[in-house]
Amino acid sequence: MGTILAFIFVIGILVFFHELGHFLLAKRSDVRVEKFSLGFGPKLLSFTRGETEYMICALPLGGYVKMYGEGTERNVIVENAGAGESGLLSGDRITAVAGVDIGGHGSWKEILGRLDGQREFRVERDGRIFTIPVDCSSLGDVEAYCDREYRRGFSSKSLLDRFLVVAAGPAMNFVIPFFFMPLAFMFGVSVSQHMDSPPDVTYVKKDSPAHVSGFAEGDRILGVNGKKVETWRDVDMIVYSNPDSLLEFEVRSGGENKTLALRPEVSAEGRVETGLTKPLSPVVAEASPGRPAHEAGIRPGDRITAIDGTRISSWQQLSDAIAASGGRRLDFTVERGGESLTVGVAAEMDEAFGRYLVGIAPRGETVLVNYGFFESLAAGVAEAARMTVEITVLFFGFLFKLVTGNITLATAGKTVAGPLLIAKVSGSAAQSGISSLLQFTSLISVNLALINLLPIPMLDGGHLLYMGIEKIRKRPLSLRTLEIAQRVGFSFLIFIMAVALYNDVLRMRQDIFSQLNRLFDLFR
Repeated sequence: MGTILAFIFVIGILVFFHELGHFLLAKRSDVRVEKFSLGFGPKLLSFTRGETEYMICALPLGGYVKMYGEGTERNVIVENAGAGESGLLSGDRITAVAGVDIGGHGSWKEILGRLDGQREFRVERDGRIFTIPVDCSSLGDVEAYCDREYRRGFSSKSLLDRFLVVAAGPAMNFVIPFFFMPLAFMFGVSVSQHMDSPPDVTYVKKDSPAHVSGFAEGDRILGVNGKKVETWRDVDMIVYSNPDSLLEFEVRSGGENKTLALRPEVSAEGRVETGLTKPLSPVVAEASPGRPAHEAGIRPGDRITAIDGTRISSWQQLSDAIAASGGRRLDFTVERGGESLTVGVAAEMDEAFGRYLVGIAPRGETVLVNYGFFESLAAGVAEAARMTVEITVLFFGFLFKLVTGNITLATAGKTVAGPLLIAKVSGSAAQSGISSLLQFTSLISVNLALINLLPIPMLDGGHLLYMGIEKIRKRPLSLRTLEIAQRVGFSFLIFIMAVALYNDVLRMRQDIFSQLNRLFDLFR
């Protein structure tokens, strides 16, 4: 339940502020906003205020602001009902008139020329549909507009107004971190001890890209692809933006400098891996009940110093030794409370991960730092700016390499994440505290803004592209062209969502299998 609530919080916040950006700029430009929805699908809750229906829908995977005149409406808006003798009210939407195709006319004046006697009008009013008998002779003082002639329609606004309305959504997502990160710093943030430490290699995984390239324990990374690096953060920025690309590392090893070529690999779980290990001590943070380590007596806080007499200096070395055990009994040398003891543990094969595990998790090397009010504001804004720049550089650097062929489509596909993984990470962040949840929400917000700016139909970037073409052509694209583009864009987004869900299932198969086993146990 906690994971679900955290996921709803993250997605709800991001969608609400994104759509609020569109909504506020539309109102500022005097555009008729008809619907403001959080979620898609069946309505769970809705109410109407003025001309706008506000909704919360069943599928919390997005939202939308429906503005009149975004496409071919094929209906009529009553701006002023005049004396009211017709039975129509100001703000009514006329969706159909018996015997007349109102969508086939370009103006209300043309429609009036076809109306006589008494007709049945189908009208949408305050979110409800009415059928009203109207004496057409009473329509003379009714001020109404068709589709694109309506002055408050989105399509009738200037190019600049439309641009600002569309761009306001992603802009709000860029703004969110500058509010959330100062709040996170007020609550206290966990600062990684190794990310800003010098890039000294503590362990090289056997048969990994780094091992094949000749890296060794104790090496100091000085630069990557000609760029000087001073921390692990600098190294990660370059590595994560160059998956499956050959990189040149300048390394200080054994008192001399040398250049090593390394190609980072993308795992099935979407992680970019080199085999180089940052400083992470082999200290147990969690020993899962019922798993081999817990059954053998290993507890949180234990430090594993050796396995079968071989010194263990990092968590990755410990993990590799367990995976290579083949399930045989291993003698763990454990430090606990100043004493040393030996514990025998036999790893078991985990079918979900396809490797031998004992059921322990590492303790993150982080420090909780608290800030005062003004310090939080300054540090939070600075961190939001750093995060935004860093993610933007990685994002567009990755896209550039994808377009130029330096990164394959197969590699790019592995990095796509979907709602299941976001939900899982949201739950983990919530368990770590409100500060972690705010930081995670800020991270996702920047990514959402960048994705929405991609020139893909159905996304905000697609609409901005249409406007750019309109500016060049001096006229908008045809409705037929827009319809085809929307269909292509929709199909592409469905494909990407399918890839994301497939990746999520692969990455979370252990959790999924665990939940299924629990369900089966209920019926045994």
